[in-house]
Amino acid sequence: MHAFYRSSFKDMMNDVVAAGACCECGSCVAVCPHGIIRYVDGKPERASKTPAPFDKCGVSEGIGCDVCAAVCPRLWPREPHLRGVAFSDDRGYEGIFGVYRHIFVARTRDQDVLGRAQDGGVVTALLAWAREAGHIDGAVVAAVGEQDEPCFPTPKLATTVEQIRASAGSWYTYCPNTLALSEAKERNLGRLAFVGVPCQITPLRKMVHTDAGMLLKAGKKPHVVARQREFMRDPAGRVAFAVGLFCTEVFTPALMTERVAERMDIPLSDISKVNVKGEVRIFRKSGAEMGRIPLEEAMGDYQRPACQHCGDFSAEMADISCGGVGTDAATIVVLRTQKGVELWRDFEASGQVDVWPIAEHKKAWSILLRLARQQRERVPQRAAHTGSAPELPGYVPGDDARRGHQMLTEAGKSAEEIAACLAAAYEEAGGSASVSSAPGWVIPGDPGEPAPGEKRRLPPPPHPEQGGGSPSGCMEKHVSAPMDGIATIDL
Repeated sequence: MHAFYRSSFKDMMNDVVAAGACCECGSCVAVCPHGIIRYVDGKPERASKTPAPFDKCGVSEGIGCDVCAAVCPRLWPREPHLRGVAFSDDRGYEGIFGVYRHIFVARTRDQDVLGRAQDGGVVTALLAWAREAGHIDGAVVAAVGEQDEPCFPTPKLATTVEQIRASAGSWYTYCPNTLALSEAKERNLGRLAFVGVPCQITPLRKMVHTDAGMLLKAGKKPHVVARQREFMRDPAGRVAFAVGLFCTEVFTPALMTERVAERMDIPLSDISKVNVKGEVRIFRKSGAEMGRIPLEEAMGDYQRPACQHCGDFSAEMADISCGGVGTDAATIVVLRTQKGVELWRDFEASGQVDVWPIAEHKKAWSILLRLARQQRERVPQRAAHTGSAPELPGYVPGDDARRGHQMLTEAGKSAEEIAACLAAAYEEAGGSASVSSAPGWVIPGDPGEPAPGEKRRLPPPPHPEQGGGSPSGCMEKHVSAPMDGIATIDL
């Protein structure tokens, strides 16, 4: 990482947490090698009993670490800067909503899942199939368990098909799913599916691709470097594939406790699910709709301020991204990696899902592009190391390997000592390959601002042979009727 943009624990605590930009993902807690950080009231906090300023980490300022800041989704590099390294050998097409190989609309055939699901039930059906087929040992999900308050999910490590199916639906309050990966480590579980919103998916990519050369320091012992590297890599190393959920924002708990429970007089224990389709819709466990809240009001009064710092609407760093914008009882599916393509191809071949080309759902396509663009543009510009300033460089793994080698050489280390340090950082001598990405908050495919008096022109949806359909190439086999029951709406 370029030294100018390399962030520290102090930067994270001041420019993310204290600045109100912390998304509460808990990634910094999950990767901390030294037990310095704990998760308190949704925020990272110093765990040390020694009196000190809130932004002081003795390890960071002593032997060096800053693994927490390296994986933080609110510090550089962010999604636009990571495209090149995250999809270096896996690049298909690229649009306003990120890199993709296929985009289409889908819906599960499982009526039980569909009845409990948010939109098309695709994520739950995919996870349940993957667990049953032995592709995964479990899934990290957000769910309301028996010990949880009604309507307030907590991170869950679902290891059975029944537990996965029980997690269907969304509640639109924040749930730090990343923290469940710590439980996976305690239980020694790997091969997990991970479901999360964009600010939880991006840290997983950073855990994998951050150049461990950043950990090298002249006075640091190789075993300390190795420990820090292992903690940085471990959470993501347990994830077989990541499913990202489209997300504009989530709401504060007051939406449910004040607006719904108190003002609308709806017992939270009676609610089966919440959906957002132009307005916030509340459903009873019997399936009947209980009430609605104008979306403008919900966003104005109950949106988390930290969400304004997120520029990633469509979970651009995921293997598979899913969301229900512009659809009713159906899901937009974006396959971004070859891993995601192969998994979906097997899932579709099981006969459990119906698919339609995105070109048959033009309004949903347009809404996706509009929301992705709007979210990218809303991020407030702050210090360069937060990654929010325009025209920042793409991430180049290998920079820290070269810098570290030079630093160790200048410190008078022997060739054997240098080799030991590099081996601790990379598990073998050498460093990451050098791969760059497009600089800045560039929006590929965006025609830019329209001329005065003209409407914005967005690119049309791609045809199936251009990535606009299921990868199976056998959509007719699974679809015997038009898109009946799938309506488009305005947001």
